[in-house]
Amino acid sequence: CAPAQAFNPYSAGTAKSVTGAFDSEPDNIVPYYTNYFTAEFAQLTLVGLAEWDDQGNFVPELAAEIPTTSNGGISSDGLTITWRLRDCLYWSDGERITSEDVKFTWQSIMDSRNAVTYRDGYDKIAGIDTPDELTVMIRFSELYPPWPTLFTQGPDNSGAILPEHILGGRTSLESDPFIHAPDVSSGPFVITDWVAGDHVALAANPNFYKGRPKLDQIKIVFGPDSETALAGLQTDDLDWYPFFSESDISAVAALEPRVHLKVAADKFFEHYYFNLGTTANSDREGFCPFKDVRVRKAIIIGIDRQSIVNTLLAGKTTVPATLWPNSFWTNADLGPMPYNPEEANRLLEEAGYGVGSDGIRAGYCNGVWTRLSFNFETTTRQLRQDMAQMARTDLRRIGVDFNPIHTPAGTFFASYSDGGVLYNGQYDMAGHAYGFFPDPWVDIWLCSSIPNRSNPDGSNLYHYCDSQLDELFAQANATVDMAARKEVFDQIQQYMYDNALVVMMYSRVAVYGYTDRFVPAPFSFMGGMFWNAEEWDVK
Repeated sequence: CAPAQAFNPYSAGTAKSVTGAFDSEPDNIVPYYTNYFTAEFAQLTLVGLAEWDDQGNFVPELAAEIPTTSNGGISSDGLTITWRLRDCLYWSDGERITSEDVKFTWQSIMDSRNAVTYRDGYDKIAGIDTPDELTVMIRFSELYPPWPTLFTQGPDNSGAILPEHILGGRTSLESDPFIHAPDVSSGPFVITDWVAGDHVALAANPNFYKGRPKLDQIKIVFGPDSETALAGLQTDDLDWYPFFSESDISAVAALEPRVHLKVAADKFFEHYYFNLGTTANSDREGFCPFKDVRVRKAIIIGIDRQSIVNTLLAGKTTVPATLWPNSFWTNADLGPMPYNPEEANRLLEEAGYGVGSDGIRAGYCNGVWTRLSFNFETTTRQLRQDMAQMARTDLRRIGVDFNPIHTPAGTFFASYSDGGVLYNGQYDMAGHAYGFFPDPWVDIWLCSSIPNRSNPDGSNLYHYCDSQLDELFAQANATVDMAARKEVFDQIQQYMYDNALVVMMYSRVAVYGYTDRFVPAPFSFMGGMFWNAEEWDVK
């Protein structure tokens, strides 16, 4: 058991290299010390115990296996998680990667002399035992179901393992040169050069646990926006760019075959939802007809969401069934409710809403004559405006008057005290993006999280209170076993689906452009483009 060789930047080679671009320059690479989204850099240089693959599976990285109850990695009381490292792990400088590095990472995060940007989850750890070089026993002070987000890489959970032999004994790590630009790596590449305001260069790590990467070098330039990046791809100044938006899909696709478009499922989704608040728990009563599940379901199946995807997103994404799309946590037994205006009309008739002379349905709701005419609040983003107009046209066909209001995002998402539309429940229906990751549990559906005068910081923007849903979310956090939690989240998704609580519009996507010479590896829903950069190649 020995390292392949100590890394030498002067002999790393550049025969096979690619140039990519980030739209801004990070302040630090080590994720515990930055507010910038640096996880992609960390995936290239400082990896974790596990990661999410292209199939949405949680898979070992520096670890030999994922802890489970069956392999003894999860204690019977759920308070101890035991990771076992692969044998023969080395840093790029030839030093061993051991359990002490994991323990040191936690200690450095919790050391008050280090100004980390977050300690969430790590502060639930009572202690870490390292009985040998390959065993990490994490003792939690309480049940912590999101334990897979600690010491693991995302990019949405940035849990890089840090080298004790480099950083041990140091404090004020936020200003340490290694934190800014680590020159010793556990990942597939090592930073060799950083020119502030211009670029960073990385070379292949011969001691990477999967073996030496296929590429010799990666250069990442800082600053290009999507328009500049598009030009750079056409002139071969860039080989890849990962920050195109959904509105750029057509522009990138038009450059085929010289430049290729990759549209990959993202962690986010675009959804519409109903204000289901009542004055018992919210400051404002939601639109009365929405209390009837038949009305909610009619609206869902009365919008041709697949046509919206085909028209506005070039058919490059999907209509999901639930709030947890495309991941390990997805309830695969559920499919999106298909467009069915005939059934929507039947449901609305059954609910007591007949078509009036103006073509809009009306009927009694709680004894009050009510037209199915309501406002829909969203932001001013052009794609949302176009989508809302298509939804309006569809719903008009079934006698529903859906009136979009487009509010600047700063006002739309403003806090309760600042008069925000969502937090104050000042909407009938609303729509925007969301995403529940890397851990699936959220408190935004709990009765206790509804924002109101006595709870202005509440996060339940649906203003929906359901004791049965509260109980299911409690069950999901009553165990640390991923398989057991998955069963509960399947029930949560089924319950929301049956009760037609949200209108799932489409899965948000990550949009990449890359030249024909560049050969990327499979993209990951949770891991993005960079989770397997060791497999990148050139033709």
